[in-house]
Amino acid sequence: MAPPRALLRAAPRPLSRNDPCRNGRKPHPPKRSSLNFKNGLLAPAQKRILLMHILETQRLILRPPSHSDELLLHGLHSDPFVVNAVMKGVYPTLEQSKAELLHLINHWQRNPFGLWIVFVKDEGQARKFAGYCGLRCIDPDLPADPNNVEFVTRLHLAASGKGIGVEAGRVVVKFAFEHLKLDKVNSFILPNNTRSILMCVKIGFFYLGDVIYNNVLMKYFVISPGTLVEEDGLHVWNTNNDT
Repeated sequence: MAPPRALLRAAPRPLSRNDPCRNGRKPHPPKRSSLNFKNGLLAPAQKRILLMHILETQRLILRPPSHSDELLLHGLHSDPFVVNAVMKGVYPTLEQSKAELLHLINHWQRNPFGLWIVFVKDEGQARKFAGYCGLRCIDPDLPADPNNVEFVTRLHLAASGKGIGVEAGRVVVKFAFEHLKLDKVNSFILPNNTRSILMCVKIGFFYLGDVIYNNVLMKYFVISPGTLVEEDGLHVWNTNNDT
């Protein structure tokens, strides 16, 4: 089964430079990884690893962001449910949403992962935008460590409470362990965001304690390969594959 062509065309291609999370610092590959780094770059024979991917589950299609997603992202960030849950009640301007989208795209161009745009399938095709879910680099002031990766998800109210976040989260974390060869993934959640806390527990995250993250008190969760709750039916598509 091949990925929908429209999704392949929509995803931007990454740059060949590998700069995972460190904004120019020399990366350190995971212990379990077979990637060969030299002066912060992948060896030429392994540059094919830096391909963007589409993830597909029984109900969902997750693709990397594109410049055409401006209104989708702005609509998500303007949803009162999202604004009150994670944006301190402050609605963004369209220009702020455009800047955020550019940041998401640039993250993919610097790393072999990022935030995926989540769609609910209808007759096998991506039909209804639900939000986004994925991985991003943690604060660059932390020590250089390939496991300094954060799990992030934001869903519309209409998509909440239907298991979409759990299903998307499980396949994103599974991708982190099986394809990126990470040893763990982190999550930081506001104490009053009970929906996200329950979602992370269902994915397999476990609570380590309260921490100050980006000058805000957060609940700190971690997941490892041994605690991940498996999700059946995961397919991973290469965005360079036109078949």
